[in-house]
Amino acid sequence: MAEKKRISLGRLFENKKIAMITSLVIAIALWFSITIVESPDSENTIAGISVAIPIENTVVSEMGMDIIGDSSVYTASVTVRGPAYVISDLGVDDILVAASISNVTNSGTYSLELRATKQAGADDNFDIISLSPKTINVEFDYIDTKQFEVSVQAVGHKAENGLMAELPFVSDSNNATLNVKGPRTDIEKISKVVAVAEVNKTLSATESFEGALKILDANGKEMDLKQFTITSADGLSAPDIQITVPIYKEKIVPIVAQFINAPKAFQNKKISHQLEHTSVLISGPPETIDKITEVKLSEIDFYQISGNNQAFETTLILPEGVKNKDNIDTVTVKITGLEDYTVKSFNLTTIKAVDGASNVKLSREIRNIKLIGPKGILNKLTAKDLYAEVQLEALESGEHTVPARIVCTAFDNVWQIGTYTASVNIG
Repeated sequence: MAEKKRISLGRLFENKKIAMITSLVIAIALWFSITIVESPDSENTIAGISVAIPIENTVVSEMGMDIIGDSSVYTASVTVRGPAYVISDLGVDDILVAASISNVTNSGTYSLELRATKQAGADDNFDIISLSPKTINVEFDYIDTKQFEVSVQAVGHKAENGLMAELPFVSDSNNATLNVKGPRTDIEKISKVVAVAEVNKTLSATESFEGALKILDANGKEMDLKQFTITSADGLSAPDIQITVPIYKEKIVPIVAQFINAPKAFQNKKISHQLEHTSVLISGPPETIDKITEVKLSEIDFYQISGNNQAFETTLILPEGVKNKDNIDTVTVKITGLEDYTVKSFNLTTIKAVDGASNVKLSREIRNIKLIGPKGILNKLTAKDLYAEVQLEALESGEHTVPARIVCTAFDNVWQIGTYTASVNIG
């Protein structure tokens, strides 16, 4: 049987690598022993610890107050003592420095006492010896929100020859009024909120530009925006303000009356009338103004024209984006040339459907229909020259009351006064 080789301890130490490793282990053990046993305590100062100022669910928050300024600027330094191996591992996350706000009862600047404690989860085998500073000065104030209409300024703009620049305005109407939130003492100093756009060029058409917000006090001095929170009317934060500079063109155009339900004689030519205003100065985008040759009035219903009612108040109908520079709100239209016209009443028994349907009959005659026309014509007119025209679309069989339009077959210059209905039976 072969003889087993014996491991010699002496030979192991003769191996240089093993000897070096053994020496290193012994050195670490000796250092650890000295650190733990011979020098158990060490001190260190931890700087740059953020100071917590808790105000949620406190009297301060219930009173509607808050910290004024950036609370992150408050830091403290804490000196700690304990075993060197513990102290060497401590950092800013292991210490909590908090300010007491128990003495805050109103707006103003307060000296708050600081306290340093160990953070939950940190190694508990050390002591807090000192804290610097022991107090910090913090300003508190009530926080208010107030709405301001935005004043607009466009710097250095002008229109090309033949055009004119209208007053600039905030492009998005939702940003025309802003909510400004901040310390009450500062909110009370605000005089106005201004949006300023640097244009500095000649414009041939309407353009929009980015506006910079400024908050001014009563003396016109610009206030620091950083102390306020600004939101648009719908509550969205940090609105981007765009300023529109409208470039318009002016033009004088005639005013034209409009009529509906006119008899045939007045469908190709207007009934004689007079206008309170015959023309108007308008302004708007050049491409729109160039296409406008007249401005029409709201419609006058012939059924409302009679011997006792010949003057009508109408309004101008303007395209979108066009302004009435003459500030004409209404125009009175007076019907003329009706001196020889008279009114006559009739009872009707004849009815016709617009679609030519023959299965419709009057349930009873239409009484006291008033027509207006030249006196000589009305003297010749009889009920046989008239019928009631009705619209039966989508109506089922049975009795119905429907609007009726009175039609004259003999003459084209008479019309009904007022509106009428007919009681009909659909078979």
